[in-house]
Amino acid sequence: MSTELINRITVKKDGVYLSSHSSNDTSPYHSWRCRGLSEIYAAEGQKGLDREVIRMLYEYAELRGSHKSLERYRYAKDAPAARAIYQKYMDKIDDCYGQMDEADQKSVWYKPTEKAKEYRAYEREMREKMYSEIAERCGEYDRKQKNKDLER
Repeated sequence: MSTELINRITVKKDGVYLSSHSSNDTSPYHSWRCRGLSEIYAAEGQKGLDREVIRMLYEYAELRGSHKSLERYRYAKDAPAARAIYQKYMDKIDDCYGQMDEADQKSVWYKPTEKAKEYRAYEREMREKMYSEIAERCGEYDRKQKNKDLER
C-alpha cells in the first residue's frame, strides 16, 4: 500500500491544492486541485480543512519537506499533546471492541452483526472527535504565530 507524500498545501480562490506524489511512484511532486478538500473548505472553512488534513495524516498521508504551509499540521500532529489525544480515543475504541463477544468481533469487517455495526459507528464517531480535537491545535499554532509576529 502506498502513502501519499505531501510537500505543500495551498488554498486558492478556486479551491485547495496539494503538491504531492505517491510513495510508490518515482515521478516528481505535482500540484493538483483536491476536490474533496476544496468542498470541505467551501462548506466548513479552515476548521474543516484542518480536520480532514489531520485525518489524511493519520490514515494514509505524510508530510515531506519544509514548506511553511505544513508547519501548522506538524505542530498539531507531532506534539505530545496530540499523542495523548490519540491514545485517549484509541483506548475508548479498544474498550468498546473488547466489550463485544468473540462472534461480534469476528464479524466487524465481514457480514457485521448489529453489535459489530454499532461498534463501527462508535469507532467512526470517536475518530471524528479525535481528528477534530487534534486539528484544533492548528488554530493554536496560528495564534502563537500571530503573537510572535506582533512581538516583532
